[in-house]
Amino acid sequence: MKKLYEINKWLVITTLLLYLTFYGGIMAQIVLGIVQVIMSVLILFNYSKLSISLKKLFITYLILAISAISIYIINLTIGESDLSFFILFTVATMLIAFFHLYITYKIKES
Repeated sequence: MKKLYEINKWLVITTLLLYLTFYGGIMAQIVLGIVQVIMSVLILFNYSKLSISLKKLFITYLILAISAISIYIINLTIGESDLSFFILFTVATMLIAFFHLYITYKIKES
């Protein structure tokens, strides 16, 4: 699990750099999200090995990620997507990605 941070760090950096092209950033953020979901499954399989503080951080991350996915699905269902929602959602999910990066950093340090 120590390598998760390095993989995550480079994907976040790549995503941020590709946001200079906007559409490249959006595509990279989709890849980043998929990889972070896979990493989260790996972390779940090793959940018992985490310290209590890491467990709390990870549970908080899961709540935020599931909430973001739910909001997106609800928004798609009611058909109220506009540019402001898209930008806000993109920023919010990127902040959640940074939080995941922090968690993988803390795992690496433990």
